[in-house]
Amino acid sequence: MVRSDLTAPLGMNKRRSIGRLPLGLIGVAIMTVIFTTGFIWIGIVDDPNGGEPMATIELSSALDGVAPSDIEIVDLPDGSQLAQIGTDQFDANGFGQDGSYRPSRPAGANAQDQASGPTSLVDLARRVDYEGLDGGFSSESLSTDPIDQLLEPNKFGSLPKISAEGIRPLDAYARRPNPAALTQARIAILINGIGLNSDMTLKAIEDLPADISLGLSPYGDDINSWMKSARLSGHEVLLQAPMEPFDYPDNDAGPQSLLTNLDRKQNEERLSWVLGQTSNYVGLVNFMGDRFTSNETRMGEFLSKVRDRGLMYVDDGSSPRSRASEVAGTQKVPFVQADLVLDQNLSAEAIGTQLLELETIARQRGIAVATATAFPVTLNALEAWSQRLEERGLSLVPISSAINSTR
Repeated sequence: MVRSDLTAPLGMNKRRSIGRLPLGLIGVAIMTVIFTTGFIWIGIVDDPNGGEPMATIELSSALDGVAPSDIEIVDLPDGSQLAQIGTDQFDANGFGQDGSYRPSRPAGANAQDQASGPTSLVDLARRVDYEGLDGGFSSESLSTDPIDQLLEPNKFGSLPKISAEGIRPLDAYARRPNPAALTQARIAILINGIGLNSDMTLKAIEDLPADISLGLSPYGDDINSWMKSARLSGHEVLLQAPMEPFDYPDNDAGPQSLLTNLDRKQNEERLSWVLGQTSNYVGLVNFMGDRFTSNETRMGEFLSKVRDRGLMYVDDGSSPRSRASEVAGTQKVPFVQADLVLDQNLSAEAIGTQLLELETIARQRGIAVATATAFPVTLNALEAWSQRLEERGLSLVPISSAINSTR
C-alpha cells in the first residue's frame, strides 16, 4: 500500500528536510552575507592601514630644545623656480646637450619680480656662484666686498646694477631673518644718520641688535668704512637719498639734494653721486624730502631708477603728504612704508610711548615698521627695549623682510 498524507498517522506528515525551506528566506540570508562582507571589505581596502592596530597621540608645536640655529628655510619651488630646475643641462648661451635651446629668464625679467623681496637663498645658490655672495643669516657677519657682476662703472664710483643673470643688489646683500622670528609678530627698525657722528655710529653698530637695519648718510666721513663695520656686525644697510623739504632753501638736505625744480637728467646726476658713495646696500631711504616725495612726477622718475638698479625704497614715515606708496605700487618697486618715527620727540618717555605703539601695530597686523635717527637718547632707548623683546612674543627682522607688507 502506497503511503500518502491521507493514510499517514497524525503528526507524521512533516519532513525534516532543509530543502523544503522557503526560497525567499534563503535569498534574504545570502544577500545579507554579501552586503555585510562588502561593507567590511570597503572599510579595510579604502584605509591603507585598515585592519591594523591604531593609536592616537597628541602632537605639540613647541620648539623646546630646538635652537634657532637648528632651523633652516627651505623653499618649495613655485612656478618661477621650477623653470630653473635642470638649468645645469644648458650652457651659458642657453643651448642644451641635445642641441635644444632654452633662453634664460632672469629674476628681474618682469615687473612683478622686480617688486618682490629678496630672492631666497635656495634660488640664489641654484642660479649663480658669485664671489662674495654669502647670503647672510642670523647673527653671522655679512659680506663687505662688492660683487663685480652687480657693479656699473661711473664717474662718481661704481653704481649698483642688476646682473646679466637677473640678480639684484637687493637679493645679494639682504640679511635674511631668523626663521624662528617668522612665527611671532615682527618689528623692523631702520636707524638713519649713520656715519655723521663717529661715536653714535659706533654705538649703533656695536650695541644694537644685528636685525636692526642702518641707513648710511652719503655725506658721512669715510662712509665705506662704516658700511663695512656695519655689515661685519650683521647689520643690513641702506643709503639715505637727500630730498627737497617744503621750507627749502631755509632748510636744506645738502648739496646733492633731489629737487622738484631740476629736470630729470639733473636729478639723475645727483642720484648717481649718492649711489656711488659706497656699495653693498639693499636700497634707499629718503632724507628729509617732504616736498619732493609729494611730487608724483618727480617720485616716479626717482623710483623707476631705484627699481632698475635692483634696489628697494623705504619711506621714513615723516611726511603724511608723501606719494611714495602709490608711485611705488605703480612702478613695481620693492617698497616699505614706515608706520611711525620713533624719535620725532627727543625724550626717553616719548620714545618709549612710540615703541609701545609699535608693538601694538605688530600684534595687530603681524609686522610693524619704524624709523629713527642715531641720537644718543634713541640708541639708549632701543638698546634697553630690545633686550627682552622675545619674552613679549615679538621678534626683530631686517627692513628688507617688510617689503610690500606695509602698503
